[in-house]
Amino acid sequence: MTNMNNPNQPTTNEVKHEKKEVLIGGLVDLDMAYFRQLEGKDGWIAIGQGNCRNQNYFTVLSDAGEKLGIVGVYDTDDEENISHTVVDPKYRGRGLAMKFKERLMDELGLPFLTLTIDLDNTASIKAAEKIPGIKKVSDKAYEQEFHKAKYIQESPKEKK
Repeated sequence: MTNMNNPNQPTTNEVKHEKKEVLIGGLVDLDMAYFRQLEGKDGWIAIGQGNCRNQNYFTVLSDAGEKLGIVGVYDTDDEENISHTVVDPKYRGRGLAMKFKERLMDELGLPFLTLTIDLDNTASIKAAEKIPGIKKVSDKAYEQEFHKAKYIQESPKEKK
């Protein structure tokens, strides 16, 4: 549908909102209040969990100092470098989850991350499957038992 006053201009319903690219500025200490704002008071985090160790969580800032989300990593007895990523809803759909993980691997010198994603979280599964070089390592039995898909993401530096 075109605007009757200006046929070359779309109507309000047709205007697409451009999502500007956001640059990662850095990782700073975890802001737990911000995490709770994003995930709610019942949002799961490895910090304080008895079966999780080597926890490193950060608030991710843009180059302009805006909070973009949370990224973290932890180990369990069965897995190493399990990532936990939460992108602020204002910035979703811009490929930031991948950028958060790459920055985390770079900052901590990690050779890989383990991603476990709830099977109902189709947006995160689609985002994970777009990461260059990512490998799905879960099988049907794992997915049925844990209701999660598991991926390994190698550090871009490790691939060279």
